[in-house]
Amino acid sequence: MPAASYYMQMKSSVQRPKKINPNSLTPLITEKELLTAIPSSISYSTQSYYDFFNHGKSRSPRKVFHWENFIEMVKNHKIDNVIKKYEKPSVPLGHAPITTKEELIQVIDVQIVRPLTSKLNHVDLELCKPTESSLINLINWNVINDYNQIIASLASRTHRVLRTKNEDDVIDAYQQNTGDFADNINEVYDYMCELGLKYSVLTTYEFTWFLKRSDDDPSILLISKCQKIDTIDPTILQSWNYLLYLSKNEPLLTPYPTIIPSNNNINNNLQNNEYFLEYSYENYPYISSSIENFTSSSTGKRPISNDDENFEIKKFRHNYQHHHDNTFSEDLSSPSSSNYFTSYGIMNWDNIIIKNEIGINFYLAEYNGEQLSLKYTDPSDQRKFDLEKESRIYKRLSSIQGVYIPRVKYNDFTLKGEKYVLATEHIKQTSTLSKNHKEEALKAVKAIHSLGIIHNDIRESNFIVGRNNDNDNANDERVFIIDFRLSKDFKEEQRVQLTSYHIYMEKEKEKVEELFNQLPN
Repeated sequence: MPAASYYMQMKSSVQRPKKINPNSLTPLITEKELLTAIPSSISYSTQSYYDFFNHGKSRSPRKVFHWENFIEMVKNHKIDNVIKKYEKPSVPLGHAPITTKEELIQVIDVQIVRPLTSKLNHVDLELCKPTESSLINLINWNVINDYNQIIASLASRTHRVLRTKNEDDVIDAYQQNTGDFADNINEVYDYMCELGLKYSVLTTYEFTWFLKRSDDDPSILLISKCQKIDTIDPTILQSWNYLLYLSKNEPLLTPYPTIIPSNNNINNNLQNNEYFLEYSYENYPYISSSIENFTSSSTGKRPISNDDENFEIKKFRHNYQHHHDNTFSEDLSSPSSSNYFTSYGIMNWDNIIIKNEIGINFYLAEYNGEQLSLKYTDPSDQRKFDLEKESRIYKRLSSIQGVYIPRVKYNDFTLKGEKYVLATEHIKQTSTLSKNHKEEALKAVKAIHSLGIIHNDIRESNFIVGRNNDNDNANDERVFIIDFRLSKDFKEEQRVQLTSYHIYMEKEKEKVEELFNQLPN
């Protein structure tokens, strides 16, 4: 199933509740009266009943931080205390002890979802239960806007599934996976990644955590302090309401759909996949710095092309001494031992001469008489995270640096800490890109794909026909790919289905072919 179709299925797998009748005789209350009510507490049955939750392998955030200012933001969010336009919810005073997850969902539905729905019907949002069977235990409500988009999710767990103490520091609890806290957070985060959601809620009803993926780096997750059901300033309904307000008024992030086909479909895709013969995620050797180390394991083989015998990475890597395995050292703090190519141990910002801009925040520069392609940012600028990510991409692609992509000269802070810099060798352009270079470009893209990376920004300006600065062989003209600021690293995604990766690769191949077919001969 194409990724777009799967996404649309996810969006459509909801049951939209019936709108409240505007002529209802139910008493109306103000927004403040609605949101400052304290939901009643619950208790759990002492019966010998144990919930079972099979935590699967989910994507996890790259970093987790406190959502420090969430409570203050909720307190400062203005709510109306004048106009009576919301239906007064019918809230029971008490509940029988909770025995099952279904009973917990019913309580949350009555005490939180319905009061919020009363308000949401006035601001073009609805809370809907997913109907997809694989999601029912994972996500209990989706927040839907008038464009039928899912913009946030709400996930509930019983205290038998999520056993975290409410007074625990959320970051410590996550790092230690106290009470399966990290497992549950990762499951919600994984779903957020699927649909590009920025906000979500994880709750046991008595205890609730509010989640936000960072705008600047969606792989960073912010988690609020645990909020109890009986808190007063702000109330739990105020917090839920504010999160939904943010969801409505802020754009979605880029989704990362993962296709989960049947076993038969997997086998069919394997047979038709020109990039893979066999696959095992756990044994996929992403971190290998040498193509020679891509060997078969007991459960899978390395990515391999049908023309693997002619695959030219090995050939190019050993044509010159400067293609040494240490070209990209662990921290790039020491130069390579090669006589032809050296990286810089430290760069002095005072000695960098910026010549002209050659791309988006991408410059031709000169350093100690050598031309470099340079990206830089202030240490406090959020773009530093983008440069760090791009540096990791280059490291993952170390075995094809100088072959299909530029070699990294430096990535770190400058000598006095003025700037964070990513510097690569400047590729000399020797020919104009044309349709005749399509096969070479596809070969370069294939090399990138074989190392678990999707370039994700196929455009004419990101392909250069040329050669390295230290290569004077006029006949050694190749197609290089540059600029990995938007690239996807499937190692960092942590849950990759074969067909999902296959879809990304096939789409990128199609984009390359489409681009080069439009170029002149």
